[in-house]
Amino acid sequence: MVEIRPLTSKRDVKAFWRAGLAAQGRDPNYAPPLLHELNVTITPRNTPFARANDGQAWTAFRDGEPVGRIYAVKNHAHLAAHGDATGQFGFLEAIDDDAVWEALFETAFGFLRGRGLTRVTGPYSASVNHECGLLVKGYGTPSTTHTNYAPPYYAARLEKLGFRPAKDIVGYEGDVNASRLPERVARARARWRGSRDLTLRSAVGPDAVAQINDVYNDGWSGNWGAVPVSIEEARFLAELAQPILPRDWTVIADWRGEPIGVLTMAPDVNQAIHDLGGRLAPFGWAKMLWRLKVSGLNRVRVPVIGVRRGWRGTRVGAMAAAALLADAVEKARKAGAERMEVSWMLKDNRNVINLVAGMPAELTKVWRIYEREL
Repeated sequence: MVEIRPLTSKRDVKAFWRAGLAAQGRDPNYAPPLLHELNVTITPRNTPFARANDGQAWTAFRDGEPVGRIYAVKNHAHLAAHGDATGQFGFLEAIDDDAVWEALFETAFGFLRGRGLTRVTGPYSASVNHECGLLVKGYGTPSTTHTNYAPPYYAARLEKLGFRPAKDIVGYEGDVNASRLPERVARARARWRGSRDLTLRSAVGPDAVAQINDVYNDGWSGNWGAVPVSIEEARFLAELAQPILPRDWTVIADWRGEPIGVLTMAPDVNQAIHDLGGRLAPFGWAKMLWRLKVSGLNRVRVPVIGVRRGWRGTRVGAMAAAALLADAVEKARKAGAERMEVSWMLKDNRNVINLVAGMPAELTKVWRIYEREL
């Protein structure tokens, strides 16, 4: 028999975390999320996102052991932006068992129906601005930092429960040492009369988070499923990333002094934590920081690259995006990285995909957002 228990306080987070190990802990390509990070992000009312929305997490137990988990949320910013009576689910992990999956989703569906919602999409952990999508291409290769990894049966289970594909998002990966993008961009800028008006700068200082958030919310506002990020949430996410993110790896592109583009690059933390079992105590912190700061990692991820909507399709916007990516390639090389993954991008975002493919990089992973009626 499957028992579903709500997560109501920090003391419940460990079982929620262990459910992921029960489902995927034996897969060498799965990097268990840090228990410390789950404590920060999933403990009720602990984050700006949680305080602003109506969400609930649950853990599934069988014979007293955690075997699955799920999170459901009524995201008020999403509803204000789209008005579609749609809730979301995420943080999904479960063993390959009919009763576990049915119990988890029956509970999540009931929670969303009880709040007047008629449709559900996911997985989002916890929103489209966080970890999103279910891996459907790229099995058997290690996941990169803060991207979903799942075995093939997850997609089959969702489809059996009546979910259908809503949107695919993609990841491209390339060899930074083989890339000639920095040289090509430098030659293009040398021939371009407006080159001096386009500048790049590291996103540091008291106004940096607000500027990044402003560009992000504007640039992504027309995308499928876009939801604005509050300044409180942006500051929370920046603080969470601070220990692992080099200060000059988030870059703003200015056109005549106006911020019009942004790129964020991060070391692939999964390489640093894959063998820690999700624990930083007692020696995990030291191992992780040594690998990040001293021994180095050979892969990086670019989770954010884009320009304001008003500059899309213009020479200035295209040059800003190219300059940002070229700068990231150079910084990755200097850090000793060999591989760069750019993810996520909407599958139909041809402008950014063409830029990244020209790095060159190849399609390596696809994540899928699913939907169904409640």
